[in-house]
Amino acid sequence: MTAIHYWSVAETTKRLSCGDVSVQDVTEAQFARIAQINPQINAVTTVVDEALDIARALDKTGRPQDAGPLWGVPVTVKINVDHKGYANSNGVLANKNAIADADSPVVRNLKDAGAVIVARTSTPEFSMRWFTSNPIHGVSLNPWDHSVTPGGSSGAAAAAVASGIGTIGHGNDLGGSLRYPAMCCGVATIRPSLGRIPAMNPMQSAAGIERGPFTQLMAVQGPIARSIADVRAGLEVMSRGDVRDPLWVPPSADRRDAGGPLTVGYAMNPFQGTLDPAIQRAMQTAIAGFKGTGAKLREISPPSAADLPDLWGTLMFTETEALARGAMEAHGSEEMWDYYQKFLGHFEPTDIAGLMRAMQRRIVVQRAWAAMFQEVDVLLLPTSLSRPFRNDQDFREPETLGEIVAAQSPLLAINVLGLPSVALPTHLDDGVPLGVQLVGPMHSDAFVLDAAERLELELGTLWCVFRSIRPPIP
Repeated sequence: MTAIHYWSVAETTKRLSCGDVSVQDVTEAQFARIAQINPQINAVTTVVDEALDIARALDKTGRPQDAGPLWGVPVTVKINVDHKGYANSNGVLANKNAIADADSPVVRNLKDAGAVIVARTSTPEFSMRWFTSNPIHGVSLNPWDHSVTPGGSSGAAAAAVASGIGTIGHGNDLGGSLRYPAMCCGVATIRPSLGRIPAMNPMQSAAGIERGPFTQLMAVQGPIARSIADVRAGLEVMSRGDVRDPLWVPPSADRRDAGGPLTVGYAMNPFQGTLDPAIQRAMQTAIAGFKGTGAKLREISPPSAADLPDLWGTLMFTETEALARGAMEAHGSEEMWDYYQKFLGHFEPTDIAGLMRAMQRRIVVQRAWAAMFQEVDVLLLPTSLSRPFRNDQDFREPETLGEIVAAQSPLLAINVLGLPSVALPTHLDDGVPLGVQLVGPMHSDAFVLDAAERLELELGTLWCVFRSIRPPIP
């Protein structure tokens, strides 16, 4: 029988509804799992002590008739969102004691839905790397192979979920920070459409500091889980509206059926970086899987794909230079400051006229991709062009940063467009998970999840039920 800490949302809900276990039982199993496994992966920074009191209170009141999918389900949240009573450090030593006095929308949505937040997970400094380490909490490790990165910036959330800590992990994605960790740790996620999940941090707002305008256009919150079904449940709860985010949009009324005829466009590598043969095999596995479902496959060339990573860099680093450079220099570690300056060297900040042209270019390409989705239902792309890099490679081998940045082109391209993208595993390569991402038109989040689940089920048949494979830890 599957251990309680690996139960899915559906299994947990079924057992709670039948009275086989209590919410307290489920929560205590999570605390035991954290105590057993976290010393090996260093993903959890803080155990949420009041979780047991919350669990007991839920047991006392009983499951409401209108309970949502996460009632009584254990979840984790990342340390770069406000969670009342806990520090939102964003991995920065100077913010170690920055205790939030209110919840961010995503945390409030989880609480209101009856989810039990059992722990908070780590992030790199300023949540700005594809690796997860910081001066406060140290280095987070990949449960499959400690020598490779768990990804970043939500690498700890993905490592925790893969290891049975939390059924759902919260993360965010500005440059691939949900999808890359999902690939590295063999789990699933969705980078939702822009505005789908409300986002803001009350502490920032109270201080008169808001996210930069391009971060607002490209960053999203999202769920990480061990299956597409659980990702869907996490999205349903996290995406409830909140007046504090005026960019929030309700779910689309368009519910096409991804179980019927499906045309999948695919592009092996429309970017400038070199495609790792291991990633090519992941793409081939996904293509074969979709063919096995009866879907129609079309090789296509996504419009201006090779230009999109530089467009992301222009917007992101012009903003960062204007709004965050001082904080990074003053409060970042020496390693982080050196990294930022080297990272900046791979993109070109611009002036006001350049920003206007970049935004004009963005809408032109968004329009072209919208037209592309009139020809195909979804687009299959690599998640990254490379198998997971060595852990903390960006700090330890700075001369390889150009290679790392180029490999993440498929991630950056989707962020600059604001489109929904589901990342899911395909297979293990030399003991390390690999996967792909499935992209859809704006606000088609539910449809893309349905299409991804269709592939997931087929790959489960091909790969001896991949979702039952666990990292080589006890």
